[in-house]
Amino acid sequence: MTATPLVEIRNAGLAYATRRGPINAVDAVSLQIAPGECVAICGRSGSGKSTLLALLGGLCAPTCGEVLFLGRPWASLRGHETQAARAEQIGFLPQESVLLPGLRALDNVMLPQLIAGRSREAACERAESLLTRVGLLERWDAYPAELSGGQQRRVALARALATNPRLLLADEPTNDLDALAEQEIVRILAELKAAGTTAIVVVTHDPAVAAIADRRLWMERGQLVVGAAPPVVQRPTVERPNSSTNMPADSPAAAFELPPATLLPQPPTVESLGWWRAAVPFVLGLGVAAVALSAIDNFVARRQQQIVATIRQQRRLAEEMALQDLRADVDDVSAAGGGEFKAMLFLENFRPARELYVLGPATGVAVQRNGRWESLPTAAGPASAAKEIREVGADRLLIPVAFTLPDGPYDELFRGYLHIRISATMVVSDRGDGEGDLFERSDAYFIYLRDPKLTEDDIRTTNGWGPKAPVPLWIAMPAH
Repeated sequence: MTATPLVEIRNAGLAYATRRGPINAVDAVSLQIAPGECVAICGRSGSGKSTLLALLGGLCAPTCGEVLFLGRPWASLRGHETQAARAEQIGFLPQESVLLPGLRALDNVMLPQLIAGRSREAACERAESLLTRVGLLERWDAYPAELSGGQQRRVALARALATNPRLLLADEPTNDLDALAEQEIVRILAELKAAGTTAIVVVTHDPAVAAIADRRLWMERGQLVVGAAPPVVQRPTVERPNSSTNMPADSPAAAFELPPATLLPQPPTVESLGWWRAAVPFVLGLGVAAVALSAIDNFVARRQQQIVATIRQQRRLAEEMALQDLRADVDDVSAAGGGEFKAMLFLENFRPARELYVLGPATGVAVQRNGRWESLPTAAGPASAAKEIREVGADRLLIPVAFTLPDGPYDELFRGYLHIRISATMVVSDRGDGEGDLFERSDAYFIYLRDPKLTEDDIRTTNGWGPKAPVPLWIAMPAH
């Protein structure tokens, strides 16, 4: 271990309260990761592996102890320093791919590079190289909803490696992948480790992934347990330490994580058990009396079931059409000067063979100020537009929403950019006369919008970007 670890966790823990006592997701863990080192964290589900990964990356604050990156505690870093460290030096690969839904695969991989100050040309070239490496260059223009879960995970890996990070934090990187794709991801991680420029901390149940690590650590009940077996090349097995429980080794429950020691034991209870014993004679008598009416009851019940099933089926189809067939998002945002902007929403029918109509949408815009959303005056075209029933086809239907930013300070989640929420509520139907199955859909789209009071050079300076770094007018955010 080097004198100055890349990332270090010192006797840190993270606990949260429950009705029956606190649970220590991570309990008094100390760990050092050297530059270029590869460490695999293994353990049963619920043992605290993902929480430990989040602590290492500064995604959450420990309730005790401290976590240091490059010798400095995460808690001591200022907002822009934390942002710069995550954007330029750390690559995250969570269990869920969390790709931005409104960006194509290529754009998702380019985005962290643009935020880090690279030129659009260099970011595009790097993104193409990484998509080729994960076997998805031919799907460069696919949106996340058009990719399988495994394909999304491979795009997320490419995005995590986009800035050549000094630290890669990967949570189950081979999850949802077939055997061949899994082998390729393991090969990429092995090449990354061999290069020695990126430290890798990987949470995994996959023996092939654990086999490439310099160290394999076993985690149980929020603690790292020493004494696990060294890596095995073919099918490594991580040694499970002896537990203090009296549970037999061949018990089915022994395969799962033990309950937290701080959780007060309480057996499951069934309420009103005595009432049921007393009610048995009454229930039997009621059943005998009901026999005389069974024929009529059965006929009525069957008819009601048919009606309910039909209504449910119609409702399911309407919901599927509104949530799956209809795609809606922000297409573009432009500035008109004087604090005035125009956002362009779009509606698109993913299944043009099925007719789809919308009433609306009714739109609204809000800006975050002092931790609250403050509504802004908007203009969404003619007043009658929100009351019209319009057909949505394969071509995008554009909905303009104009809004004005009033004077005053705003919250900045991203330096030099305002946090904007655009909402849209519409009624979706399969008929143009408004008489079909109706389903109301409400969406919220979040963007970072460049502060009109600042110049592009101001934003480059405050974020520490290069003089030629692109400064986009707006940046899409995932729904939250």
